[in-house]
Amino acid sequence: MGGLAIREWGDPAEPGILLWPGLGATSAYFASVAEALPGRAVAVDPPGFGRSEPPHAYAYERLVEGASAAVEACACRAIVGHSLGAYLALGVATRPPAGLRAAVLIDGGFLDAEGMAELGMPTTASRAELIAWLKANTPRFPDWETAIRELAAMIGSARTPALDAYARELLIEVDGELCDPTPPDRAADLILAVLNQDVLALAQSVAVPTLLIACGLPVERRAIREKAWQPFADRSSLIELHLAENWGHNPILQDPEASSSLIAAWLRQHL
Repeated sequence: MGGLAIREWGDPAEPGILLWPGLGATSAYFASVAEALPGRAVAVDPPGFGRSEPPHAYAYERLVEGASAAVEACACRAIVGHSLGAYLALGVATRPPAGLRAAVLIDGGFLDAEGMAELGMPTTASRAELIAWLKANTPRFPDWETAIRELAAMIGSARTPALDAYARELLIEVDGELCDPTPPDRAADLILAVLNQDVLALAQSVAVPTLLIACGLPVERRAIREKAWQPFADRSSLIELHLAENWGHNPILQDPEASSSLIAAWLRQHL
């Protein structure tokens, strides 16, 4: 579909829900929750990741246009985005294609470049500095057991089948170590394209009911994030804020059952 690879679960005759993962992730990110969602789940490999072709250059408007085209082509009534994917879902929600009724932002979409810089990612520095930071902060693991154990610790979770399956699909072996295959320069270009937006203006322009799931962990980052998510949610009566006090940034992997139940229950009210 225009170079965009997708994976589907559910009855092809049912309306779809487009699932857009975060930075470096593929459609596999949503595998543990897809069948719990109402209707047909349609998960995307974002451009340049997984099986999807990379664009000539990343531009936010083009990414939003691609997501909107996927919504229409797959007859989706809702879009769910995680992390960086939530920024794309937000853009789609401001100019919803025909048939789109709702959007869900999973712990993303509300921070601007300055907010991300406060959290430690040099998104207001040069492209070269961001690439160097990404290279230095890409985790590498000597074996699968270590990889899955340390990934679980990173997301604040016990080892789960969902995390195990996702890690085995995502990570590749390079020079005897397991690592994320995302090229740092590609990741940097995507980050800069997406974060160079006025998120408050986008929030004010939301045109369909939108659920923002804001995750409360880790506690040491809570204050920085909350000062961004609260004004974001206040910009539109169509944005509903759900504070998940005990979830970290990856609730889909940390707690697939509870996170999918929350999203499914909210979507059923709006589809």
